[in-house]
Amino acid sequence: MKKTCPNCKTRVSERAARCRRCGYFFPEKSSPWAAGPAYGVGFPLTMMGIITLFIAGSGSTLITVVAGAMTLVGLLFLFHPR
Repeated sequence: MKKTCPNCKTRVSERAARCRRCGYFFPEKSSPWAAGPAYGVGFPLTMMGIITLFIAGSGSTLITVVAGAMTLVGLLFLFHPR
């Protein structure tokens, strides 16, 4: 079984993920973005930042800034557009 590359019209194997001649990536063989960055990094950072903000309150400015940064970075990872 062969398929044709839409860019260079070369015949390639049905199992090919990209064309050997022009480097075109076939969309049916591309894998989606892994959920790892969102749930592996984003969720724990967000939760730890929010919990630290509640615990620290307004006691220490440095801890509040660090917890806010953790929350921001966690939210960026959590809502990454993929």
